[in-house]
Amino acid sequence: MRTWFTVRERCEVCGLRFERSHEETHDYWLGAYTLNFIVTEVAFGVALLIALLVTWPDPPWRVLLYGGAALMIVTPIVCYPASKCLWLAIDLIFRPPQPEDFAA
Repeated sequence: MRTWFTVRERCEVCGLRFERSHEETHDYWLGAYTLNFIVTEVAFGVALLIALLVTWPDPPWRVLLYGGAALMIVTPIVCYPASKCLWLAIDLIFRPPQPEDFAA
């Protein structure tokens, strides 16, 4: 079953597989995971900085704690499809498509 946060297996137009793998490694997901992790950490840092600047000198620590936890849970789920697609674009820059990337 396909949900809103999953990425299709192939491009509907050209048939390119969205999960490419190397012969020497099958950890293609690691790049997308790392990219998603970086986006989540940056979003948390920016949100915390803005919240502290707006509420200083008396920040609501409990709200920041629970809000930060919610942000750290929701952000990677929401950004997952975009991080996989962005990682594919980065991978295609450094490793152009091969015939096996289009194989059935």
